[in-house]
Amino acid sequence: MKRNKTIVLAALALLGLANLLVPVRVEHLHIDLCPSILTHVGPVPVSNTLLASLLASVLLIAFALLARRRLVDLPRARSLQNLVEAGFELLLDFMERFAGENAIRFFPVVATFFLFILFSNWLPMVPGVGSIGIATETSQGATFVPLLRGATSDLNTTCALAICSVASGQFFGATSLGLSTHILRYLSIGKWLAFFRALFACQKPRFSLLLSGTLDVFIGILEIFEELTKILSFSFRLFGNVFGGEVLLMVIAFLLPFLASIPFMALEMFTGFIQAFIFAVLSTAFFARAVAAHNDNQSIESPATAADGSSAHA
Repeated sequence: MKRNKTIVLAALALLGLANLLVPVRVEHLHIDLCPSILTHVGPVPVSNTLLASLLASVLLIAFALLARRRLVDLPRARSLQNLVEAGFELLLDFMERFAGENAIRFFPVVATFFLFILFSNWLPMVPGVGSIGIATETSQGATFVPLLRGATSDLNTTCALAICSVASGQFFGATSLGLSTHILRYLSIGKWLAFFRALFACQKPRFSLLLSGTLDVFIGILEIFEELTKILSFSFRLFGNVFGGEVLLMVIAFLLPFLASIPFMALEMFTGFIQAFIFAVLSTAFFARAVAAHNDNQSIESPATAADGSSAHA
């Protein structure tokens, strides 16, 4: 243990000495919250984060084509196919803890989220990303605009991913339970309908249906707000962590350039993996909840059942 501490202290001392001797330093630190617009394709603006997302997609497709290039039934232990299959099996096994037998159905969407976010989070670690750009003249003088910037450091990208995740949950819920049953989760008016049917049929309605129906409607409104807050929590969590990591690397490069940034880059790679994994796990949990069977609160009672006081059935 003492020897390890000595090695760490010696490494830190060498890094500090390297920062004193190396003349290359960041002279100006400029942090932009919004992405930079490089050009326009018709009315569509092309930002550096959009180019980075396209590059991450191209790299992901190339990686997929390379992994399936020579598929065999029994891959070698250190082959790329074996590595990819092992990673997918670990992710699928973890998803089964939340979704059970539905995990295989959710897997293509969840794996796509995980891999795209992971590639987007790791892309800024590649040399040249964020450091190669163009100089533009503004009213405040010359400004450096990087050609590429991490896609997930743009709130537009994280909002788009969050919307896709929530929309996928709605699709899985509607296809598993039926569109009408899924809509009744948010518009729980079944007990109100049963009350007024019994009332107009000149039967004796139960006023407890009116009270519980009001509660169901209130719960349905909360369900709608929950879906909206999912978008906010998904997008801002991912954006905040990735953008904060980029700011940290820029500050470290400004204060202690060269080798001192390497440990922080390793930390950001680990953080990028964790954020992609969290997004995938939360999406799986929400998908599993969307396809779960509804309880009796979403059922619709018949007038006869409401009149004689028997319980409703889902």
